[in-house]
Amino acid sequence: MRLREDLENAASEILHSRRPLLTHLNADTSWVLTLPHPSPRERFLFNILIDPWFQNSQVDYFSWFSKQWHVIPSSVQTITELNECLGTLEAIMRSRHGSPSTHENVKANSNIDLVVISHEFTDHCNRKTLREIASTTPVYATKAAARLISSWRYFHHVYSIATFSNKKGDWKHVSEAGIPSWLSIARIISNKDAMSFHSAILITFDIMSNTEDPSTEGLVYTPHGINADDLKTLAVASPRINVLALLHGLHDIRISRRQLNLGAHNALRAQRISGARYWLSTRESSGINMSKADLYVL
Repeated sequence: MRLREDLENAASEILHSRRPLLTHLNADTSWVLTLPHPSPRERFLFNILIDPWFQNSQVDYFSWFSKQWHVIPSSVQTITELNECLGTLEAIMRSRHGSPSTHENVKANSNIDLVVISHEFTDHCNRKTLREIASTTPVYATKAAARLISSWRYFHHVYSIATFSNKKGDWKHVSEAGIPSWLSIARIISNKDAMSFHSAILITFDIMSNTEDPSTEGLVYTPHGINADDLKTLAVASPRINVLALLHGLHDIRISRRQLNLGAHNALRAQRISGARYWLSTRESSGINMSKADLYVL
């Protein structure tokens, strides 16, 4: 499998640099963020799965209104395949640290530590794909998506993502319980967007515990785009957040008078306001996925 080979090749760089690895699993908007654990004990890597949708078509409201499908297969077809790939990466890290665990033992465990869902729509919150994940895996979702997922009565722990705002500048105290103290997940929304369609997920993490820099690192994930000015709230973050990546699409898409996706012009302003080191394109193919994953060491 090509993804497994790519992850194996990335292992050396992660081992020596201890930098985050961001993997785009298809040309839609499914990602895995792999973080080197700041205090490795049972696990060396911490994997966050974002908006997984790997197979079949998806329909929002009515098939005549919105229907999408994968024309080219995703880089993984099932959660089992993804878990095995992540397990291989974990096993490589263990072996190079002299850990006695075998590849088989590592891959048999769940290597997906938590799931993040940005919207309630089925191309982000896909029931079939999500129900392939171990039911004990914590899920952090926007309010509407959390209600939907909870109604399935499958996952043991479903949390609604809290809002990050000017009044909640301390990112360490925004997230729900169940997240490690060095990690936070929050949502940035606009008061002008009643449905919070143009919102963003803010994932922050402090994995460089041995440095004297009090700031932390993070990424902004906004598959439909967020109004660039709404990211000015990041300026009040405490500790200060160095945004490594902005995940934002290129295309400006409208249906009638409604703006669905904010495009490149907005993304450029969002990158400048957030100070993101990288701008990575997401959701670019209208459901036509690539068979090769893109890997980025941040």
